[in-house]
Amino acid sequence: MAAKTRNTTARDRATTRRLMPPLVFMLALCLLVVCFYDSGYTSLPPTGKRYSVAKAAIESLRLDDKRAGQREPWEKLAAEFRAIYDADPGWPNRPAALFRAAESLEELARRSFAKADARKAVACYESLALRHADSRLADDALLRAATLRAAWLKDEKNALALLKRLKSQYPRGDMLPQALALEKTLQASAAGRTAPEARQLAAARRKDAVEDQPATVAKTPAAPGMSSELLPEALLLPRYRAAKNRMDALRADKVKSCWRQPWEELRAEFLRIYASRKNWAVAPGALFRAAASQEALADCSHLAGDYRQAVALYLTLPREFPQSALADDALLRAARIQSAKLDSTSQGLALLDEISAQYPRGDMAAEARALRAQWSARKADAGKKPTAATARRADSPPRAAPREASPELQVLSWDSPNKNSVEIVLELSGPARYSTRLVNARKGSPARLYLDLENTAVVSDVRKGVTVRGSLLQAVRVRDRKQGGASLQFDFRDVRRFDTRMESDPCRIVLSVAAGKTPLPAKPGAKTGFALDEERPASPKAKARASRTRQVGNLADQLGLTVRTVFIDAGHGGHDPGTSHHNVLERAITLDVAMMLGRLLEANGLEVVYSRTRDVSLSLSERTRKANAAGADLFVSVHVNANKDASVHGFEAYYLDLAGDPQAARVAALENARSDRRLGSMQKVLAEVMLNARVEESRRLAADIQRLSMFRLKRRNFTVRNNGVKSAPFHVLIGAGMPAVLVELGYCTNPAEARNLAAPTYRHALAEGLAEGILAYKDRLLKRRTAQNSLTPESPDAM
Repeated sequence: MAAKTRNTTARDRATTRRLMPPLVFMLALCLLVVCFYDSGYTSLPPTGKRYSVAKAAIESLRLDDKRAGQREPWEKLAAEFRAIYDADPGWPNRPAALFRAAESLEELARRSFAKADARKAVACYESLALRHADSRLADDALLRAATLRAAWLKDEKNALALLKRLKSQYPRGDMLPQALALEKTLQASAAGRTAPEARQLAAARRKDAVEDQPATVAKTPAAPGMSSELLPEALLLPRYRAAKNRMDALRADKVKSCWRQPWEELRAEFLRIYASRKNWAVAPGALFRAAASQEALADCSHLAGDYRQAVALYLTLPREFPQSALADDALLRAARIQSAKLDSTSQGLALLDEISAQYPRGDMAAEARALRAQWSARKADAGKKPTAATARRADSPPRAAPREASPELQVLSWDSPNKNSVEIVLELSGPARYSTRLVNARKGSPARLYLDLENTAVVSDVRKGVTVRGSLLQAVRVRDRKQGGASLQFDFRDVRRFDTRMESDPCRIVLSVAAGKTPLPAKPGAKTGFALDEERPASPKAKARASRTRQVGNLADQLGLTVRTVFIDAGHGGHDPGTSHHNVLERAITLDVAMMLGRLLEANGLEVVYSRTRDVSLSLSERTRKANAAGADLFVSVHVNANKDASVHGFEAYYLDLAGDPQAARVAALENARSDRRLGSMQKVLAEVMLNARVEESRRLAADIQRLSMFRLKRRNFTVRNNGVKSAPFHVLIGAGMPAVLVELGYCTNPAEARNLAAPTYRHALAEGLAEGILAYKDRLLKRRTAQNSLTPESPDAM
């Protein structure tokens, strides 16, 4: 028994000896964990470190062209900054985290063009300003929120309220000058004057959060178009290299190489690098590339203002860095622009002389001397050309001065806002003296208003006269005057008040008439009367006032001449597939082009409303009802054409009127096949709108779309037949209370054109052309041209 006990004890001791090492190891490991425990190993890093990592991620994402265009990275960054803000209530830099969250959402909105994203960014900025009113970022947040509200949400009222709050709470803040400038812009827009494009407001330069920067960092005064942001020195060289790569890629991109926004962003990036360290080795190169970016933009826009800005940037380089190897290159570039683009050879020669004087051994000296000889010879030859005066023989009698051409009445149109008012517009080739005379209505005869034009011809289309139904205006008759000129007789159901005025640019006479208790719209300079009302040509100042009044308060309101909202109608859809040949389905093509067109217009500051954003069916009248309900200023319907003859091809734009040729009538019949309108109602509506002023505006819109679409397709190396602008009675355009056009993108029955329509690059070029046409029409109404809106000049000598 004792022996058995001794054996058991021995086994227990052996087991204990075997288990002891692993037990000691486990105990030691537990002691190490307890002694060296760090919360950083089992949870998120400390707040400051976590914020720095997220902040660096913003810069990395901006430099990554591929990921920066995706939604998910920006959403994750915004969520991360918001989590940092919520995680540590005691962290002193919490406002900066909230600001960065809003900034990430704003970056997302600038890429998605989605209002929902812009609203989230605005809410985040406003939350910062409300919760941290004493923060140095509060006024920055208010300005950002106001800019987004004005540019993206079209909420000018609340934007002005935010700016007012910024002025009252932070009268000495660094955002005050920008706030005052934006407030002035919004107030001008509300008053009807031309304001900068909303896209430019939305692209306001980014400003780094100052609350998390060292206090020793100073800011350099910003030049025009330059951000006041100073970059950390460690980021300068990587960002400069990345910007150079982006510039090379942009030049090689056939689609984006003539868009304004990418060149503006590149110019701003190079200027940021240049301004951050003006004495740094890369600063001259950054400034030179900023000027080159501006020159590339000007080559697309053909605008003198853009070329002048490029010259100014080029000339800044030799002034600030005279010892730079790029100084003579910049002078030569500026000289070429002055001579070739701005028609200022004398200034170009002066710059060439500066190269010869300052850099006689530079690599540009030989080219400068050659150009100087060439331009001087050309200038001398131009000076030797005989003028009309010197070409006439000295002994020949002087010719009598040519008589000034008589003005001509070219277009007559009208619009009836309601049954008791009408506005009649007479477009003339030049100023004309006129007088008006009213004859009140009598039993059996209407009220008649006579407008006598002195020494003025009338085109045949207007001379025919017209009878009108459903309007206060009943008829128009034209007769010749014995004293020369023409007399226009306007018959009205009744006349209680009227006014007339002459406008310039374009030259026109506007006649407003009202009956019953309906008042005339109050317009400065208008003369009202019931008897003879003699009119003389107005002074230049009065003409200018009248022109501004017309653009904003008169025809702009009645005929949709202030373009803010565009209704885009993707033809067919749902159980109505449209035409289909060579694997091209009309309802799919029109929706794709319509969505691309909408994104381009929104990027240029316009509000866009779609008839459909997915594959659903809508009646033709329902489309115009939606456009009217949205208060749209323009209506654009997109379609794909077809023909029994497979050889027929080309691009064409239509406006509402009677068909001008059999082919237009055939196209209208095809598109009207599913109309819910009856023939009787069609005849009545057409009789009312055929000479309405909207028809003329629709024709002009169609002409702009046709012209610029053909230019853009040619620029993208697509050979497309120009079928021109045509008129036809499309049902989808009837009832639209704004200028309306229908665009046929091409013929899917033609094999070559069907292949084009199936290609995304071709459809994108089509969308670009349509957008440029719409924006060119808008600019012409506002009497201005910008590269954002039209990438081509109106005439060969236009800048």
